Amino acid sequence: MPKYGRGLNYEIALAVQSGLITQPFNISDIRRFVQSRNWIVPDTYLNVCLANGASKNHSPNYKKYFEAMGNGTYILSRC
Repeated sequence: MPKYGRGLNYEIALAVQSGLITQPFNISDIRRFVQSRNWIVPDTYLNVCLANGASKNHSPNYKKYFEAMGNGTYILSRC
């Protein structure tokens, strides 16, 4: 079972879809969301989740929820 709800990136994607997080978003927006859920998530883990969730070169089994816009900002992927 995932540590953070149904999986951190999935929970972030749902929060964006529902309007709790506005696009484009960055780690500060995600940090506020995580704190609102009372989850304790290290910043390094947040950075890696966002980066891996946007990287086309990361594991093919890792769902790509995000697209990197540059300067540490992301939007939801269209996939």
